[in-house]
Amino acid sequence: MSKRTALIVLVAVFGLGALMGLRATPSQAAGCFYRCICGTPYKCCTTPSGTTCKVDRSGPIQCPQIAC
Repeated sequence: MSKRTALIVLVAVFGLGALMGLRATPSQAAGCFYRCICGTPYKCCTTPSGTTCKVDRSGPIQCPQIAC
């Protein structure tokens, strides 16, 4: 009975992980993230050639107004 319970737990954990992986947003899947730079939201993406950032005012984060 113990092996069966362990197998059920493992299947549930891997199933949950698979569901979370399938629900990743395109920005998360592409290695992108959001950050605040001088009170402005930027979307930054990491590629093999480096990290690039662009202003994205429609992003999911709110940045405090900071003068730089």
